Amino acid sequence: MNEKYKQDYLNSYFEDLNVSKEQEFDWSRMIIRAIEFKEFSDCQALLDMIDDRDFVFKYKHDLEVKFETMVGWFLKEKMEITTRMIPPQLDDGRKINVLDLYVMVEKDGGYQSVTLDNLWPAIAKDLGFEYQDGDFIRIIYAMYLDVLVFYYKFKSVQKKAQDKEMLEQEGTPMAANERTRRSKSAEAESARKNEETEHYALFTRNSLDGSWILHKKRRRFNFNEARKAIDEANKSVMMQR
Repeated sequence: MNEKYKQDYLNSYFEDLNVSKEQEFDWSRMIIRAIEFKEFSDCQALLDMIDDRDFVFKYKHDLEVKFETMVGWFLKEKMEITTRMIPPQLDDGRKINVLDLYVMVEKDGGYQSVTLDNLWPAIAKDLGFEYQDGDFIRIIYAMYLDVLVFYYKFKSVQKKAQDKEMLEQEGTPMAANERTRRSKSAEAESARKNEETEHYALFTRNSLDGSWILHKKRRRFNFNEARKAIDEANKSVMMQR
């Protein structure tokens, strides 16, 4: 009966499945794999994709590979750092997934918010490490991602300022030197606002306000509450013996 069922149903099912896979052409996966990092605009394109959490879930493996490549390119080409291992590792050899680290920190409001709310232990736990590894994870973020994220957000603010200026100028004749002057003024203004609103991360001189929160933030991690809950659970177990 098993052989008959396999012959009549399963074989034809998997044959049809293979045909449909061959016919399907996944443009999103092709685009991800085709990205090459030659300018920072290539980094912007990838980070814009990652802003969509459903997209990250669907193409996670491809994005992990490409994200590591991007981080390595940025460290080497923009920061002139060639000594940092990609991906970063703990002393025991366990690797840190930099894409997961980036997504989790952004979900909780960015570097500044995570630090102020003492969420690094929770981030470490979500990554598969222990609570006490939280400070090490914070340092890894600062060393590998903080400047990259700052530069990405700075460029986003700069582009919005330039787009706004272009809309205001639309239909109004203006000399080339005046347009250049106003463009520089917009860039300087966006940079000034960024510097005024941020507490910068370790190992960097600059960072940007982590204000684009896409999910509800976690509340501040409290070691005392966690320790109290563990003590109460231990007492309960002892009383039942």
